[in-house]
Amino acid sequence: MSRRHDQSYKLLFSLPLAIKHLIRGFINSDLADELDFDRMESLATERTTSGLVRSQADLIWKIHFKGSSRFLLLPMEFQSRTDRYMAARMQYYVAVAFHGLLAPKTRHNQLAPGGLLPPTLAVTIYNGRDRWKAPADVRDLIEPVGGWLADYQPKLIHKALDLRGLTGQPLPERNVVSWIAGMEADSSAGNVSRVVREVLDTYPGLEHKRLREAFREWVLGAAQSWGIGEEVMKQVESLKEAGMVYAGVEELKEMAQREAHATLVCRQARLKFGTDTAERLSKLLEEVSDPERIARIGDRIILCETGAELLARAREV
Repeated sequence: MSRRHDQSYKLLFSLPLAIKHLIRGFINSDLADELDFDRMESLATERTTSGLVRSQADLIWKIHFKGSSRFLLLPMEFQSRTDRYMAARMQYYVAVAFHGLLAPKTRHNQLAPGGLLPPTLAVTIYNGRDRWKAPADVRDLIEPVGGWLADYQPKLIHKALDLRGLTGQPLPERNVVSWIAGMEADSSAGNVSRVVREVLDTYPGLEHKRLREAFREWVLGAAQSWGIGEEVMKQVESLKEAGMVYAGVEELKEMAQREAHATLVCRQARLKFGTDTAERLSKLLEEVSDPERIARIGDRIILCETGAELLARAREV
């Protein structure tokens, strides 16, 4: 997952509505009925233990139960590749979060009645192309032992939601997670346009501006992972109307699939350095057949300050 795509996931799931839709539609609706999503708090994701070991989960939510001071601890991770040891990572994040709750200065405000630690629900959102195969329980990562020693082994089960694995299943309607899963599985112009219309129809008005902006950033982040050039992406980012943004990104995606790498690189060069540089670069690229080399020349467009510098460095690649 590109850094921007990763950050766009964090932005979406920083919205209480997305967490509500996640738990109600994809984890447990009864649990969703118990939780007060209007009293959600985002906890610090980076902590340094007394041994100076840094820990950083993607997101950690504190969600109160309705009419209670009790709360659920919800650490979240976003993955584009299967991590066999994800359950162990999640156990570490939970342990470090517990350590933070036990800090002397804040302990009295953080613990449940009786000084108890909160229940936890660890969730991984996975968008990779291959099916998620990692063990859900950390015990499955530990060498098996028998007898009394087995009772002393740690246990933590985390929920891995494989977005592409949901393809073909009936999904909750007008649900943030359903929309994301649908676009991860099918990023065609028609499907993206359908999702955009549903988002705009379901959540209009100023009160849902953050949600629409988060979806916009998600699409831009996904488009970056498709390999569309940085300079072209800047044009997309400058668009204000949500429908135009989605349509523009989809058009660029189809263009990238349709045009040769050399044509796209020359387009980027023209946007940044003008027609003359683009035409001279096009002649240079006529002699280049290696796609990797063309890609490296494309990278130089971002790094170079002038067209002359680009042409000189392109000859060196």
